[in-house]
Amino acid sequence: MERFTRAQLGHLRLELAEIAAAAPRFVRQGPNQQAGRDFVIGDVHGALDEVWNAMQLAGFDRTRDRLFSVGDLVDRGVGSHRAGRFLAQPYVLAVRGNHEADLIDLHMENDDPDETLEVLARINFNGMGWVAKLTATERAELLKRFAALPYAMEVQSTRGTVGVLHGEVPRGMDWDEFVTGLKDGDSEVVEACLRGRTRLKHGDTRGVPGIGRIFAGHTPHQYQFGGAARLGNVYAIDTGAVFAEVADRPGAALTIANMAFQTNTLASPRAQGIVRLNDEVTDAPFGAYAEPAQASAPRG
Repeated sequence: MERFTRAQLGHLRLELAEIAAAAPRFVRQGPNQQAGRDFVIGDVHGALDEVWNAMQLAGFDRTRDRLFSVGDLVDRGVGSHRAGRFLAQPYVLAVRGNHEADLIDLHMENDDPDETLEVLARINFNGMGWVAKLTATERAELLKRFAALPYAMEVQSTRGTVGVLHGEVPRGMDWDEFVTGLKDGDSEVVEACLRGRTRLKHGDTRGVPGIGRIFAGHTPHQYQFGGAARLGNVYAIDTGAVFAEVADRPGAALTIANMAFQTNTLASPRAQGIVRLNDEVTDAPFGAYAEPAQASAPRG
């Protein structure tokens, strides 16, 4: 692995700190101005060929449609080194996952990040072997792209407001409280946004009040349980794309969803289970989630 000189590392850390300070933790995206569609994809982890396949199956129009990512673009998959080029596409809008955050932290907080990365790459810890193939310049450019990513987004869809994040909104917290905590840098909110999976572990279907629908990733084991999961108005869409690509595990797939899809069509399998494409949409507004989903079932 090509190492940074001491001067290069110092300069990189300054750049990353400046980028992180300037980049908002939370971003609001307006409606699609090109009258196109808005899609969201689950965790990629280097399985970018699966993304291109999904886009082709969806008839994705790069001049009009937008593609949102719930984060974790790298590690495990063979295409991880292509994440920077993917993020550079004008139609791609991504939030930060814990794998992007961990790579940034390693370079910012470790006394000798190069030595640590060499060890991690050698044993392919958490699928990090790909990092050793990058030049120092390539690694620096990728880290700078990661540092500019927000932790969460809000998107104005044709049906109402949609949230995009990697982990979760803490249980018992509404969307406005979550956004405020994220903007203020509340450590518990940031940690939940990057790594939370309590809702999924507890099967909490109460949803998050104050927003129409949320897409989240982070928990790849769901491909074992029939694909993407609905928890109230929260949709967990990490269905193990990289496991479909590198391990050929039954049920593993990349989930791609039109943000305006009808609720009951979330897990429609296509392409021999490799991709889950959701193309049945509606213009009906999202239902209200002021009450627990068990007590008052929301509209699709």
